Amino acid sequence: MRMRRQATLYRDSAVESLTLAIEIFNRPSPIARDHAVPMLLGHAFEMLLKSVIYQKRGTVRDKGDELTHSLGRCIGIARDDLQVITNDERALLSALKQDRDCATHDSITMSEELLWVHMRSAITLFRRLLKDEFSETLTDLLPGRAIPVSTEPPQDLRTLVEEELAIVTAYLAPGKRRGPEARARLRPLLSLDGAATGRTDPPTEAEVNRAEKELRKGVEWSKILPGLATLNVAPVSPESDAQEVILRVGKSAEAIPVRKAKRDEEALAYRSMDPFEEYGGKLSEFGKKLGLTQQQGYALIDYLDIKEDDVAYFCRKTKNGNIVYQGLSARAYEVAKKALRDGLDVEKITLEYNESQRDKRKTTSAR
Repeated sequence: MRMRRQATLYRDSAVESLTLAIEIFNRPSPIARDHAVPMLLGHAFEMLLKSVIYQKRGTVRDKGDELTHSLGRCIGIARDDLQVITNDERALLSALKQDRDCATHDSITMSEELLWVHMRSAITLFRRLLKDEFSETLTDLLPGRAIPVSTEPPQDLRTLVEEELAIVTAYLAPGKRRGPEARARLRPLLSLDGAATGRTDPPTEAEVNRAEKELRKGVEWSKILPGLATLNVAPVSPESDAQEVILRVGKSAEAIPVRKAKRDEEALAYRSMDPFEEYGGKLSEFGKKLGLTQQQGYALIDYLDIKEDDVAYFCRKTKNGNIVYQGLSARAYEVAKKALRDGLDVEKITLEYNESQRDKRKTTSAR
């Protein structure tokens, strides 16, 4: 299939940002490397995923939205809808997104080995997507000599993490007063840890502080960062570049069981993404974005029990039970679209919904 013009522009922007990320990674000067590399890699993948999505869908906007998809939305579509990336690759991209956000809004520091792992795993995925989706070879778009190499590629991610945390622990030793440096090195580790369990937003300051507190106490790192304990560097195929890196989320003998924390449940370092980002869909605009009326949208929400699905619907209340915020996630739209494709009679359920609402108002006024 011939590439759409807009998809080509997105692809070209992706390659340009990847080239700059590689250039900054390879240069002798350490200035801005920890921040610029994740920021540029984040932009590279946002553009590449937009290229893939536009090629397949002809749009990179949800109906009713003025802005194109964010990186987080692109990752979700690529995995859940188009299935062009695996769960392991989603974890890698989620960690990269969090590192990009931390680099943009806070400070992060990575060892040379950890930064290299991020760089090379990103190149591995970028190369695969180019080949699988556009039948293009990365080395045809930029010189192979420019791709970062290491004299000793890390093979054991666990050892790498332990070395990073040894530095953090040394910074936190009594009398050192190097807490800011310790937190800067903790953030990318917390990002990778959270990505392994499904989180897509960067770690909060409270999470960083909790991790710091536990490390000061001498708690085993696999209990502080259980998601990291499930990650390993997977072997690549025989025909691949020997320096390619694939991160894989998998249970190891040392790994402790992990799960996504329930809403409002206390957890050390991971939670769902910011509800104002994940559940940004307004109930009043639900119908409009599906090509329906506002009332039909309300009827769909009621008929499909979307408010009972905490992955699709979020509601924040005061202690008195008053609603201060409610929103819908992408899942709500996916459930509704499937129901519509399956032939749901919208007119019928809307009539039933309107009748039930009238009955409720009558009952309330009779009290």
